[in-house]
Amino acid sequence: MNIGEFAQLTGLSIKALRRYDEQGLLRPAVVDPWSRYRRYSAPQLDTAVRLKALRAAGVGLAEAERALTGPAAAAEVLAEHREAVQAERRRQDQALEAAESLLRSGAQDFDVQQRHAPARYWVGVVLTETGEPEDEEAATEHANETFAALWRALAAEGNAPTGAFWTSMRVSPQEPDAVELLCCWPIARPLPDDWSLPGHRVETGRLPAGPELVVGWRHDDPVPAIDGATHPAVLALLVRAEARGVDLDVTRLRQGGLLEDGENVGVEVCIPLALQP
Repeated sequence: MNIGEFAQLTGLSIKALRRYDEQGLLRPAVVDPWSRYRRYSAPQLDTAVRLKALRAAGVGLAEAERALTGPAAAAEVLAEHREAVQAERRRQDQALEAAESLLRSGAQDFDVQQRHAPARYWVGVVLTETGEPEDEEAATEHANETFAALWRALAAEGNAPTGAFWTSMRVSPQEPDAVELLCCWPIARPLPDDWSLPGHRVETGRLPAGPELVVGWRHDDPVPAIDGATHPAVLALLVRAEARGVDLDVTRLRQGGLLEDGENVGVEVCIPLALQP
C-alpha cells in the first residue's frame, strides 16, 4: 500500500505517518531508493491502529512507543496515563469550583477594617527565593521550621515572642531577580547588637504605632484559591488602601497568623496607612 492508502485505512494522517517514520515509531515496509515513496504492508495495519488508539487517548509518543513493545508494557503505560488523566481532571474540577466561587462572590465580600497598631520591636530571619520552580509544600515547611527555630532561640534569650508571627516580601538587594521573605516575630524589647541565630541571616527593627488596614480569613473558610494568584481578600485590601491614598508598595504588606484563643486558625494581611519613618 502506498502512504495515502495506508493513511485512509488507519485514520492516521500522511503528515503523522511521515513523522512516525522519522522518529522510528512506525517505519514503512519498503522505501523506494529513487523516488523515496513509502509503502506499507498489511501486518503494519494492526500496529498503526494501535498507535492511533494510543494517540487518541492522549498518550505521548515516548509512552506510545513503549506500549507497542508488548501487552505488559501497554497495560503499564495505560495505567500510568489513566492515573495522570484522573489527576488532571481533579485539578480541573478544583479550578472550575474556584472560578465559580470567585465569579459568584469576588473581592468585595471580604471585610477590610481599620485598626490602630501598637509600636512593636521585631526580629526576623531572611529567606531568599530565586523564582525557580519549587515544591510549595517544602517551601512552606522550611518557613515553618525557620519560625520555630527563631521562637526557640528568643525564648532561650528570655525575650519570647509577644504575639502572632508575620512575613513580608521584598526584592533582594544582592540579587535583583530574587525575592526575600522576612519571617518575623514581635518581641517585648530590642535584642543585643551582637545577637544572632546560627545558620541564618537575622534582621531586627521597630514598627511604629499607627493606623493600618487589615483583612483576614480562616483556613476553613470556603474562599476561592486561584493557583499562582493573590488571594481575593488581599485584592480587596489593596483596593481599599488605594482608595485611602496609600502608596501600593507591596513590601509594606505584612501577612501573619489569625489567632483565636492563642491558636492559629487563619491568615491576616495588613498594610499601614501612614508611611513608616
